[in-house]
Amino acid sequence: MLEDGFKSNRYGAILGNLCDNGYLDKADVDILLKNFLSTHTINFNGISDAKAKIVTEALIDNYQRIKGGD
Repeated sequence: MLEDGFKSNRYGAILGNLCDNGYLDKADVDILLKNFLSTHTINFNGISDAKAKIVTEALIDNYQRIKGGD
């Protein structure tokens, strides 16, 4: 899902990468960022379960890349 070698400490950058690769559209990113800014937590209200799963897997993959488990 994430581009090879991509990793970031910023949630918005991760969502942008997923959008650039066609896994999310701009409306999905806007919803997810709005949710994050208003609740200060990652939540998936307003997006499909399938897209929520994609974001979850990308966040896990990103975490492993940052921790050196790439």
